[in-house]
Amino acid sequence: MLRATDLTKAYGEVQALNGADLSVAPGQVVSLLGRNGAGKTTMLSIIAGLLRPDAGSVELGGIDALAKPEAAAKLLGIAPQDTGIYTVLTVRQNLEFFGELSGMDRATRSARAVEVADRLGLGPLLDRKGGQLSGGETRRLHTACALVHAPRLLMLDEPTVGADVTTRLQIIEAVRDLAADGAAVVYTTHYLPEVVSLEADLVIIDNGQVLATGTQPELIEQHRISGVQFEAAGELPDSLTSGQGLEVTRQGPDRWQVLGDIDMAQLLEYFGDGTARLRSVESLQPDLETVFLAVTGNRIDDESLDEEAAATDIEEGARA
Repeated sequence: MLRATDLTKAYGEVQALNGADLSVAPGQVVSLLGRNGAGKTTMLSIIAGLLRPDAGSVELGGIDALAKPEAAAKLLGIAPQDTGIYTVLTVRQNLEFFGELSGMDRATRSARAVEVADRLGLGPLLDRKGGQLSGGETRRLHTACALVHAPRLLMLDEPTVGADVTTRLQIIEAVRDLAADGAAVVYTTHYLPEVVSLEADLVIIDNGQVLATGTQPELIEQHRISGVQFEAAGELPDSLTSGQGLEVTRQGPDRWQVLGDIDMAQLLEYFGDGTARLRSVESLQPDLETVFLAVTGNRIDDESLDEEAAATDIEEGARA
């Protein structure tokens, strides 16, 4: 359904995308994982026709999306990070308006508005104005507007940011239903439990490049790492930090991570008589967080990016 190849985009000296690829088949949910500034929003904006790449190609349902953006747009639904509903219109009017934009006739978009509202828990609110909705309800309506026309490709960029638990679950269920109906879905998030719940395939992107793709079990098996995380007061033992083939990094005040051939028992040996300074110790278990760490060298919630990368994300959002 979607084949984006060798996408390249620069903002001055900042390389937002550097030869990135993304493919999604009908019925497949792909989670695009990356920290802020990694290039996710730039990629989605190019696929949606909101930005022109410096190089590369985008094909949607066999259509050259860069050459025929209007034809490609009919196959696409996108919900960017920032909500984009009309606060003076009711929920029903918002949904019907976005259905009309996609070319649906009056009867079809009216029926579809009710169907999508029910799917996202907005049925009782159809006649309430957008400006009277809660934050979670607004987020659900924002997502509903992207899927009201039953797109063949749905792209959701951080759809549950700031959402309550109910909203989160309803959006995830709606994504599952849409994929079961044969739609291709691209879903970006920092919240890894959502990725697990969706059983999404993964595309890990960092510094504008796709570093890994595959199913969750495949990547967990391919990128196993061993180590421990712990909290300890005071200085670390010299024996732990001086070589030994271990990678020791500070994760926060008095919190550390050690990657390498080490387990909890060996950590206690390094501390020796100082084990009383240890407040907590846990082994790193193979999961999506350790996969991301192994592939990129960073934690997915690590926002310690340079100012240019952060500025790029801001510019991407403004352009989108």
